Amino acid sequence: MKQKLLFIVMPFLFCVVTIKAQDKVWDFGNDTVNWPENPTALTETTTVDGLTQVPEGGSGFGIVEANSATWFAGTADEYTSVNRWKAGGNSGIDPSDGVTFLPTRRYLTFPVDGPVAVKVWFRQSGTSTPRDLWVTDGTSEVTHYVGLGDTDPQYMEADYLGGAGNLYVLFAGNAYNLYKLEISSTLLGTNDLVEGVSTNVKAIGDTVYVSNVRSNSEISIYALTGALVKTVNTNTDTSFSLNTGFYIATIKTNEGQKSVKLLVQ
Repeated sequence: MKQKLLFIVMPFLFCVVTIKAQDKVWDFGNDTVNWPENPTALTETTTVDGLTQVPEGGSGFGIVEANSATWFAGTADEYTSVNRWKAGGNSGIDPSDGVTFLPTRRYLTFPVDGPVAVKVWFRQSGTSTPRDLWVTDGTSEVTHYVGLGDTDPQYMEADYLGGAGNLYVLFAGNAYNLYKLEISSTLLGTNDLVEGVSTNVKAIGDTVYVSNVRSNSEISIYALTGALVKTVNTNTDTSFSLNTGFYIATIKTNEGQKSVKLLVQ
């Protein structure tokens, strides 16, 4: 079974409601206490464990039903579900127009009180396209996934670096099935939080470029599973190739340390 990842950083969030906890997991796939199997679609706005579900139409919104899936990480902590949460339709808007980011129906919303990593485990509910999964703040994009016409397990993550507010999970074009939703202040990427490290690392196609090297730089490339893939020590600008995938690059210099996220295509 294929698995595709989307790993994007978007620091453009502004919202209005606060929450005390910044590390929160809504595990639709396995938490049968908060998310028991439920064959009946929601017809009223319902909040469960701090996550608000807004139906406003749709015959399948909020249904929780048996549906096993595994997100292969190659480690013991890979995610496996027994159930899924169904959107049952679209959210009434398509943020790709660059104008409308506040959903009008069939969406999830939750508050944050500052910077968090937002993580979503999901699958398309059918093979038809177009259909996109979005996370927004109501006025701008945090991140989104473009449906590829398959029902393979998918994962996306984005760092939100703004202040207190509400985030929205919504569905453009058609429905998605959600398995787990997580926010974590302790798992934020550090590339946008650390200043003073001049060495830059970025990926273009299948090539990783190391630039603006002013002192000895140690670049460690990690897979999303945490496995070390490659280490480069350099005093000058350089480049190297990597296999297609998503990586974390940790850069250490005498100026300090920072991490950046890489999509190699």
